[in-house]
Amino acid sequence: MTDISKKKALKRIVRTITLTEEDLAKLDGIERVIASHGHRIKTDSKLIRAAISIANSTVTNERFNIDEVAQKVIREDGRTLFRTEHSS
Repeated sequence: MTDISKKKALKRIVRTITLTEEDLAKLDGIERVIASHGHRIKTDSKLIRAAISIANSTVTNERFNIDEVAQKVIREDGRTLFRTEHSS
C-alpha cells in the first residue's frame, strides 16, 4: 500500500447494533431503490452506510444523488478496494 493509499484508507469501527423488523424492512426498501438505479449493495453494512448518508443529507437539507451515494459506499468498501487494488 502506498503512502497515499494509507492516507485515504478509512478507519473502520466495529459496533453491534440492534435493528427491528421495521428497520430491516426499511433497509430492504433502500436496497430496492438503489438497485433500481443499477447498483447492487447486498451487505447490511453497506446498506446502513448508504442509509446514514441519505438520512444525513435529508436532515441537513442537502441535496443528494442516489447514484453518488451508492458509488461512494461501494467504492469505500474494504473488500471492493481489495479486489480493485489486486485486479489492476
